Amino acid sequence: MTEVLLIVVSLSDVPRLLGLLERLGSAGLTIRVALAVPASATAADVEEQLGTDAAEIRMVRMNLSGRRGGVAPARFSRRWAKVVMRNLVVRGGVRVADDERRGWLMVRYDPWIRRRVRQADLILAADRDAERAAELAARHNRDAVRLTATDPALDGVLAQLATTVPLRRVLRQGLSRTTAEEVVLAWKRVAADPAEPHLNDFVGQAVGVVHALRRGHAFEEAEVVARSALGLDLPPAEKAALRVELVTNQIAAGGSPARELAEAVRELLGFADEALREGDLETAGRMAVQATDAVLHRELHADVLASPLLEDPEGFLAPLRDSLTFQALRAPAGSMAWVLPGTNRAVSPVPSVPSDPSAPSGSSASPERPASLAPATTLPGPAPRLPGTPAPHRVLVVPGDYPHFTQGIISALADEPDLEVRVLNLRAPGVRRRYQRGALVLDRLRDAVGRPVPAPARPDAELLEWADTIFVDWCDNAAQWVTIHAPRTTRLVVRFHSLEAISPQPHMVDWSQVSEVIFVGRHVRELVERAVPDLTQVPGRHVVPNEMRLERFGLPKRPGAERTLAMVGWAQRVKDPLWALEVLALLRAEDPTWRLLLIGRDFSPHQHAGALRYQDEFRERAAADDVRDGLVHVGYTTELPEVLRDAGFVLSASRREGFPVGPTEGAASGAVPVMRDWPMYADYSGASGIFPAEWVVRSPAEAAARILAHADPERRAEAGAAARDYVVEHFDWRAVEPRFREVLLGP
Repeated sequence: MTEVLLIVVSLSDVPRLLGLLERLGSAGLTIRVALAVPASATAADVEEQLGTDAAEIRMVRMNLSGRRGGVAPARFSRRWAKVVMRNLVVRGGVRVADDERRGWLMVRYDPWIRRRVRQADLILAADRDAERAAELAARHNRDAVRLTATDPALDGVLAQLATTVPLRRVLRQGLSRTTAEEVVLAWKRVAADPAEPHLNDFVGQAVGVVHALRRGHAFEEAEVVARSALGLDLPPAEKAALRVELVTNQIAAGGSPARELAEAVRELLGFADEALREGDLETAGRMAVQATDAVLHRELHADVLASPLLEDPEGFLAPLRDSLTFQALRAPAGSMAWVLPGTNRAVSPVPSVPSDPSAPSGSSASPERPASLAPATTLPGPAPRLPGTPAPHRVLVVPGDYPHFTQGIISALADEPDLEVRVLNLRAPGVRRRYQRGALVLDRLRDAVGRPVPAPARPDAELLEWADTIFVDWCDNAAQWVTIHAPRTTRLVVRFHSLEAISPQPHMVDWSQVSEVIFVGRHVRELVERAVPDLTQVPGRHVVPNEMRLERFGLPKRPGAERTLAMVGWAQRVKDPLWALEVLALLRAEDPTWRLLLIGRDFSPHQHAGALRYQDEFRERAAADDVRDGLVHVGYTTELPEVLRDAGFVLSASRREGFPVGPTEGAASGAVPVMRDWPMYADYSGASGIFPAEWVVRSPAEAAARILAHADPERRAEAGAAARDYVVEHFDWRAVEPRFREVLLGP
């Protein structure tokens, strides 16, 4: 809603004031009234009359406490003395001043005015005596329109605000302070008269409007705006961006417009390539981000049953691979300078040369970083090491967006006497450029074409220079940032889990910088090597499971475990708890004493639209008679070994996994493992490539059959003990750590 702050200083014409309020209300405005008048019976009566039409009414009250940050000045201090003198002057002024001066003083010293004016789109002086107070209030919001109620332009301004305010708000704040319906109505006014001066600027922001509506899950409204905008006379590049945004909106709404997606992305990246050749890296980078938003949208790949990326990586990613912009995004530093204007176009691009396997670890056949990319500040480098003294290997850990996956590794490395470990968390307070996607893509393009890249903050640069080895967990924004800024002599190790295999960042990394890549599963390695061919030039590519301390789970089971299943970390669509409910329903049809422990936090309210729809489906199914009484919500716990004493079986129902930590810990507790053959990775031997074949099932019926086959307490205990022995032998940190250490530090 468009917000109006109405400032009233004089009550000499109350009927006119009531008429003004009715007029504003009929225009669909949200009205907040500031009554900067002396307290009286008349003022109280007017406040009551205005209350029917105004969203909020405030009898203006001055705050003369002199507090700063909530702290009052110390008595008899110099500031206290100044406040006392000021208050005497202000209160005396209010008593003897005329209406205009009194209103100005009252507005100046009321903090409510300052808060409300920042949200106002129109600051309206109800009378001429209020004009000076309105001018003072407007200093806190330069974007708001300021008028007097008697101004003949008021009706025109109100009509203009009805269009501009919803569009301006949706572009700046999404749908937090406007509605999708208001945005569509406003856009229709723009489309009806796009040449109107105050509307014309919005024509060129159609992509932003559609994007904001999509992010607010207003998919139908986003499609209306997109199709309307495509009918306007827009530059070809803007129409291409709109088509991609329209397809992305359809994907987010649950559709799968495969042909339209490929065509729209190819068209947009054609314009990105033109911008790159012209040296306009900002435009090329912005279009690259938009393209990956569509091609690698989570509704297509992240937590679905089948993904076009996994089915045909080469074909599905062809629009990106064929793009000059994406060739630059994955090219070695400086190797794409030939694309810029003014360079020798006869020079061929530097090909990606696979590294010599016999070369020392960390070497690269790619060209050296150009001098133009040298850091702006000369850093001292690592401290000198005295001859003849043992030199600890310096390891810098960069955790990525999910730092809890490195906590155990950091603790283990820190205990090693021959290692010195430091941590750089790019999400910690500091330079936002470290994890902002648009900035990272732009910096990667600058890096590739040999243009200077903004230097990292000095503390970050010193850490990068200090390290002998940098371990980046998750190939996300952190990997992009590190490969841009790390010294080329530093050993760089990047670890893939599962989500990054279907994310944009691996397609925007200079893999010639990387010495070793760790995958948590063979299926992840196979997909990534097909999806990101440049990664195969990395000298060392290894499969090493996650860090897990499994010995601690060997506690005896409690009575009742023989009829209890457990799911650890259940409340996500990718974990597919609905599938688990079907397993429980089949078991309870045989014996109503079967239970399912749901261990972990409930669904997050901050999810994409498909996940929210899935959450609603789960809630409805969980309330059904055949499963409702068998569900036990445990919640988040730091005592998982103790909780798992109640579970005789552990269930993995996931659609996609890299390496399933929770189910493995369940097996380590002596629970019989029941592992779904993760549908997304079924063709890549996902679950069956990690666990024994007899653990893996393909349907709820197979899962229930495996569980019932082990329902006998003696057989269940025997299978549980064997499962514990298997995972401890193969996946406990004591077994994994030597391999991890060798990959991280070198033989």
